[in-house]
Amino acid sequence: MLVERKIRSLADCEKLAEFLVCLLEPNIFLLLQGELGTGKTTLTQLLAKKLWIKEKVTSPTFTICQRYQIKNNYYLNHFDFFRLNNSNKLDIFQELTIDNLNIIEWPEKNPQFWEIKKYIQLKLIKKDSEIRLITLNINFPLDKFQKKKFTDFFHLII
Repeated sequence: MLVERKIRSLADCEKLAEFLVCLLEPNIFLLLQGELGTGKTTLTQLLAKKLWIKEKVTSPTFTICQRYQIKNNYYLNHFDFFRLNNSNKLDIFQELTIDNLNIIEWPEKNPQFWEIKKYIQLKLIKKDSEIRLITLNINFPLDKFQKKKFTDFFHLII
């Protein structure tokens, strides 16, 4: 499923986060692509807020992964592959992804980490200081509830 829409404000971005939270479940990867400053970390912060994470969410550019506890033994793993390349081995992180939520900024830098998993790919393109063009690709079937949320969300963002 592939769609394109414009995000015109932070309020639209919050609606996007609310929609994505309905899709995020263990072992699904949210792949955030876009140039510097397009809002990848901001979207992750909004998602963390929707998941009731109280900690300050920052980009793990230098640490590769930051973990935020959602509830006992259940985490949001926030990865940033900006400084990596295709040859970097990330086996040490694979175990962390099992049965947790996983968000990856710059996923194209190391696709072997996620490419055989269920994923939601979100590309952000900055049109100006406020407007972002988003392309959303979901590579797994949605259940009835998720389809309804999907339809509702994309009718709100025109």
